[in-house]
Amino acid sequence: MTTPAAPTFSPDQIAAVVREVLRRLGIDGTPLALPVPLAPSTPVARPQSPPAPFVRALSISGTPAIADKVVTGATLAGLPADTKSVTVRHDAVITPSARDRARESGFAIIRQVKGGSAAAAGKLPRPFFVATAECAGDVSGRSASVVRAVPGAQQLPATGLSDVIAALALHASRDAACGVLLAGRPHVATALANRSRGIRAVTARDTATLLAAARECAANLIVVSPRDFSGVSLERVCVTIATADGGPPPAELSAPECGCQRESSPASPEACTCHNHH
Repeated sequence: MTTPAAPTFSPDQIAAVVREVLRRLGIDGTPLALPVPLAPSTPVARPQSPPAPFVRALSISGTPAIADKVVTGATLAGLPADTKSVTVRHDAVITPSARDRARESGFAIIRQVKGGSAAAAGKLPRPFFVATAECAGDVSGRSASVVRAVPGAQQLPATGLSDVIAALALHASRDAACGVLLAGRPHVATALANRSRGIRAVTARDTATLLAAARECAANLIVVSPRDFSGVSLERVCVTIATADGGPPPAELSAPECGCQRESSPASPEACTCHNHH
């Protein structure tokens, strides 16, 4: 079996085929011009946003004041190394990165009191203590966030309810201190606390009612259940209480003069035998 010979084409036939292909491709057969190289493009200068300064308000009484609504770690990055505290607006959102930055750098973030000045918010008029008693679950994170939010706040050891209230009563009478008690039974804790001389305790389940009660009674102790307040709400309430002057209590709540010079306590409510405590 023989293989058929491959067809051969003459030069004219080949040229005709090429012309037909070029015609179908829309090319008229003229030599193609080489593309002219383009000049290197010059980068277009785009306006750069200036770095946002960490302080958008003047420092007041030596304390930097930040007017941003949202305070982040980057917002605090430019603070001087010797900063002890920085004031933010009363409704500022403080992100976890900002809290971490403050903790690592060793300064306090002070939230302004609504309607108050940063100078008033930057200085605590009295010591502030944070205590917990008989709370369901672990509330150490909640109490720690309050300690971070209130500059100079101190946390008392978690013990029994009576012991915690006795410690708070001691600081209230000796140091004119105020504080917050996170309690599993806030009404019982409030009643027990108010049996101690020097303590004016109030409790409520919402921010507005709690602050109103604290103002009316010139309270130096707020008792709350951690279940009733978010972390942010609790911090704001504590900052408000800690930075308030408090003022004198109503006449009806003023401690009477005691002839026996002995103080009652939750653990020993009958320690004083004079008629003023009965």
